[in-house]
Amino acid sequence: MKAPTRKSTLRVSNPILEEVWAARRAISEACGHDIARLFAGARERQRKSGRPVVNLEKRRPAKIP
Repeated sequence: MKAPTRKSTLRVSNPILEEVWAARRAISEACGHDIARLFAGARERQRKSGRPVVNLEKRRPAKIP
């Protein structure tokens, strides 16, 4: 049996996926399809939210004796 291709799976109507794809397109268009602008905007929204944000960059691996 042949595995389904991406084209064949996209033909199936799925309202949840269509909503996710529409949101993704809107966000991408708002950032001019620029990933750096997308992340800069996300960081700015995090900063303005006032909520604690996990920063994994500051973690250092434990030293093994």
